[in-house]
Amino acid sequence: MDKIDVIIIGAGIAGITSAYYLHKNFPDLKFKIIESRNDLGGTWDQMKFPGVRADNDMYTYGFSFDPWKGPIIGGGEDIKNYLVRVAQKFNFKKYVVYNTDVKSLIWKDNQWITKTNNRTFCSQYVICCTGSRDRKDPHLPKFPGKKQYKGKIVHTQKWGNTNCKDKNVTIVGSGCTAITMAPSIIKQAKKVTLIQRSPAWIVNIDSQKKSTRNYKTIQVLWDYFSSRIFKKFQRKIMISKNSYYNKTTTPSYDYWDQRPASSLDNDYFTAVKSEKVTTIREGISEWVKNGVKLKNGDVVESDITIMATGGNTQLLGGIDILINNKKININNTSWYRGMMFSGIPNLFAHAGYINFSWTARCEIVSKRICKTIDYIKQNKLISCTPKYLGKASKPSIQANYVLRAMDKFPNKTYKFYQNYLIEYISFKYTKINDGALSFSKN
Repeated sequence: MDKIDVIIIGAGIAGITSAYYLHKNFPDLKFKIIESRNDLGGTWDQMKFPGVRADNDMYTYGFSFDPWKGPIIGGGEDIKNYLVRVAQKFNFKKYVVYNTDVKSLIWKDNQWITKTNNRTFCSQYVICCTGSRDRKDPHLPKFPGKKQYKGKIVHTQKWGNTNCKDKNVTIVGSGCTAITMAPSIIKQAKKVTLIQRSPAWIVNIDSQKKSTRNYKTIQVLWDYFSSRIFKKFQRKIMISKNSYYNKTTTPSYDYWDQRPASSLDNDYFTAVKSEKVTTIREGISEWVKNGVKLKNGDVVESDITIMATGGNTQLLGGIDILINNKKININNTSWYRGMMFSGIPNLFAHAGYINFSWTARCEIVSKRICKTIDYIKQNKLISCTPKYLGKASKPSIQANYVLRAMDKFPNKTYKFYQNYLIEYISFKYTKINDGALSFSKN
């Protein structure tokens, strides 16, 4: 059994951020980063579909300790290269254990036993950097008659070697992934049909626009909060300033009830005007031999059907968590500050905002983790465990991927704000022993 101080699970943005702040605050602390894939990068190593890119600005998505130098929106390959470069710069690659899948985490005798497919580790702390998406099984809506379809069905999360050149293609979905990939697919394909049961709000981003991290932080948060206060007014503005919105393409929900998608230099708005593109606002009834049958009875024929239908939510990477041989159901816990779970000692986990950059929260959570570890060390403690406190959990956004997974989230939340500015101040200035944690000396 390999003995270590801290195990970090996942070598994506959260894993690299955790490693940076751990090393900065505790240079002598020994840690390993366990990664199930054969390279680091997380999402940006996995996603390979045409046109893959960030759906928010890189000024806030890049690291504050090594700022992004490229354009305001980063392409998938460029972001992956950026993460590799940062890991090399701070010499983190040597800590990564690749092709290692964590199967279970067992808290026993005041320590974590991390069991993987090929090794076992023992540590005082575990930091779970697995995101909130099931990386193995994406969301695939089940329609009858799938075996009848003679074409190819591909999910954007499992793109493989799919080639859309000169094919009749159907894209199912209207979220960030569908909007991002559509312009690239439309350039390649012979004909494209966009099936959008519920269209999304789309904002255009100027690729040449320059800004700063602080300015974008204020701008993005103001955009979100003003949309919450002036819902109907914001809806009218969105419709009036873009001729794209009509009876077929205007969402049924208000702006920011779900996360808006992004068009870069009007690429999506331009692409859907092509004569070879048809946009349909209708649900799917079933698969048929040559395509899909809609609920209105129409059949959409295609050689390839792309399911841009999002992911399945999954906290802690689907890893089994056992405390003294008892398996924990996360739904029966309280979510402490969006970074720990009641009844589970010394286990930290990263979670993001629906209205702001993933990386920005990874950084303030990593700093708070380090403050917690320092408090434990300074007071000669062994562990800290959140208490079962808080209010009944409610979805912070009405997105389907959240609504269909509420039974997989903690049933209570305690001081987890969807507000970067409040959390930045709270994480930095509130004491670690805030009454919501129990500490143990043995």
